[in-house]
Amino acid sequence: MEMIVESAAAWQAACDDVAAEILAECGVTGPPVDAFALAEHLGLMIAFDAGQQGRGRLKRVAGRTSIFIRPEDRPERLHWTVAHEIGEAVASRVFSCVGHSLQDPGPGQREQVANRMASALLLPRDWFLRDVRLFDCDVLELKKQYGTASHELVLLNLLRLPDLTLVSVFDHGRITRRRGNGQLPPPRLLPLERKVQQRLSDGQERCEEVGDGVRVQGWAVHEPGWPRELLRTTPVEPLDLYGDN
Repeated sequence: MEMIVESAAAWQAACDDVAAEILAECGVTGPPVDAFALAEHLGLMIAFDAGQQGRGRLKRVAGRTSIFIRPEDRPERLHWTVAHEIGEAVASRVFSCVGHSLQDPGPGQREQVANRMASALLLPRDWFLRDVRLFDCDVLELKKQYGTASHELVLLNLLRLPDLTLVSVFDHGRITRRRGNGQLPPPRLLPLERKVQQRLSDGQERCEEVGDGVRVQGWAVHEPGWPRELLRTTPVEPLDLYGDN
């Protein structure tokens, strides 16, 4: 699904700019970003509704915009939901940045803006890209800095770097998500990636291997009953991620 006419990069830049404005308006000067505090500063009331189907929704109550969220066990999910609904509430600012009104925005376009805004609020562009370089893309270290964002969200945002990158998520040993920031579809799992994933599965918290023209960084996020491993793969030689020689 494409967003109107502008490129994804233009929409992302608009969301990043609006997020930076909101953080400045709310007096937030560094991570982690508390989405609940942002909502309060923006005059958005938050209420829990265990009966609703979706994670969050906006609703006008007594003339005031309110965010209704479903209770969750994981704090990161709650912060994501609140940040997403803030994105919904300020979508007009993003549309204005790219020269569009919210009149008939098209199916799913406002939802895409809300998703991008949630990420931009929890992992603000300038801070995050600075810290990514500082910590050499170490997801576990970055999670310590950006505690209200999930490990997976941190991993996926590594694709914002200009370096050709693949990121992979494994749940119970099976790959459940694989994305790249190149123009080609992600290739099949590389032997070195499987080697790193297996070492993480066997108990290592971090693992890094370099070989066959690629660097593979990996992190274990193991919770009771739910083992998860995260990988970041980058070439040490041009195009080796995709097997082009």
